[in-house]
Amino acid sequence: MKTARNKLCNIVMIATAVSFVGCSQGIKEFPCAPASGIVTCEGQPVREAQVFFAPTTSGKSAEVGKPAFSWTGEDGRFILSTYGNEDGAVVGTHVVRVTTSSKYPCNCVGEETNDLMEVQIKADEKNEFEIKLPKRTAPAPKNPFEDKDEE
Repeated sequence: MKTARNKLCNIVMIATAVSFVGCSQGIKEFPCAPASGIVTCEGQPVREAQVFFAPTTSGKSAEVGKPAFSWTGEDGRFILSTYGNEDGAVVGTHVVRVTTSSKYPCNCVGEETNDLMEVQIKADEKNEFEIKLPKRTAPAPKNPFEDKDEE
């Protein structure tokens, strides 16, 4: 009886160990290429904006890789990061989104995080983009989470 229980225990332990090995391989990393640029509103740099490059599906595969992200500096410039610091964006087609900072408002669309353009990230090329935010046609929506001015 003891040997049957030991065998069963060993089988369970081996099966558990094998399943953990299969799960520990981590996230699949897709090839990246350096990508950078500038965000402007009416020709002026937009500072402290969040820039997202979201890969889109192509062909039959649903695997697209991680989105790339960056903040713009005082000069409106950004360098994208995906898996590491300033490693660029996954090679392929991306939808670009920008969210502007309420700390540095501008007269352009941005606080709403819209899809602004579609771009291609190419391997072994300089991927430099100018993202021109479209002029706002309606007042910016109020953020319900921001502090209200005290009267």
